[in-house]
Amino acid sequence: MADITAREIAERLNLSPAAVSLALNGKPGVSEKTRQQVIEMARQLDYTLPKNNSIPPKKKAVCYLIYVDAIVCIREHASFSGIVLRGVEAAATAAGYQTTVRNLYANQPLDRQVEDILDECNGIILLGTDIPKAAVPDLEEFVRSAGSVPIVVVDNPLLSGMVDCVLNDNYRGVQGAIRHLLRQGCRHIGYLKSKQRIESFNEREQGIHDALAHEGLTLDPVVEVDISSDGAFSDINAWLNHSPALPDAFFAENDVVGLAAIRALTLHRIKVPERVAIVGFDDIPLSSMTTPSLTSVHSFTEELGSIAFQTLSERIQSGLSVSAARNQGLRKISMSTPLVPRESSRK
Repeated sequence: MADITAREIAERLNLSPAAVSLALNGKPGVSEKTRQQVIEMARQLDYTLPKNNSIPPKKKAVCYLIYVDAIVCIREHASFSGIVLRGVEAAATAAGYQTTVRNLYANQPLDRQVEDILDECNGIILLGTDIPKAAVPDLEEFVRSAGSVPIVVVDNPLLSGMVDCVLNDNYRGVQGAIRHLLRQGCRHIGYLKSKQRIESFNEREQGIHDALAHEGLTLDPVVEVDISSDGAFSDINAWLNHSPALPDAFFAENDVVGLAAIRALTLHRIKVPERVAIVGFDDIPLSSMTTPSLTSVHSFTEELGSIAFQTLSERIQSGLSVSAARNQGLRKISMSTPLVPRESSRK
C-alpha cells in the first residue's frame, strides 16, 4: 500500500474516515456517488484498494441528457433531438452500453436533478440545442460536479472550454447556401429569422451577413418569425398581408420555418421558386416530400450522436476526470454541412 492513508483520502474529500472505509471496502452505508468519489481519489493517489474490496462494477450505461428551456424550446419544434438519440443508441448498443434518456430542466435547481443521474451512468451526452448564454454559469458548475463522469455536449459550443463538443458547421453551411442562391441569379436575399435565439442560429446569421458582404450585398428584409411551424406560418402570412417588396430569395432559420414559408407564399399565390426561392437548414425528412421540395443545408444529425458516443466512450475508458481530460486537451468536432439543392431554389 502506498504512503497515502484512508484518513488522508477522507481529509481531501471532507468525509469522515468511517465513510471512506465503507466506500473502500465495498460496504453499504454510503451513496454510490460518494463511493465513486472515494475510489476515484484513491486511484489518483495510487492507493491500493483492499483485496477484499467487493465494489460491484458500475453498470455500463450512458445518459442522453436533454437540456429543456421552456422559453427557448427550439428542439421541441424539430425532429433533431430524436435523430441524434438514434445515433447515440446505435453506437452505445454496439459497444455494450445501455442508453437512458433524461431531461435537465432550466427552471429547476440543477444540483437536485443531476445527483442521481451521475450515480446511474458512466458518461453523459448533453444535447445543448436549447442552452442560452445565461445558463452557462450553472452548467459549468454541473460539469465541475461530475467528477469522474465524462460529458460530451452536442449542438452547442458554449461549454467547449470545459468539455468535449460535437457540432454542426453552421457558419460554412449557410455560406454555401448563399453562394448557391447567388449562382441562381438572386441578388436581393432576405432572412426568416427566429425570434428564439440559440447559438447555432447566431452562427448562421453571421454566415449570411459575411457571405453577402463579400459580394457587396446586404441582407434585406429580415422577417422575425416564431420557430414553430404554425407560428412561423402565421408571422410570414401577416408580413405578406402588408404587400411588401419581395426579395429574390429567403434563407430560413431552419426547415420548419422554410416549409412554413412555402405554405404562406403559396397561399398568397406567390410562386416558389419562380418569384421567391427558399433555402432551409437541417435537411429533415419532410424537406424532400413537399411540393416544391425544399433546398436545405444538410446536417449529419444521426452521425452527431454516434460520434458523440465514440468520444464519450474513449473518455470513459481513459478513466480521466473531467478536469484531467481538460488538461489533456479537449475536442471540438465540427461536422460538415453540405447543401442539398431541390426545387425550392432552382430558378
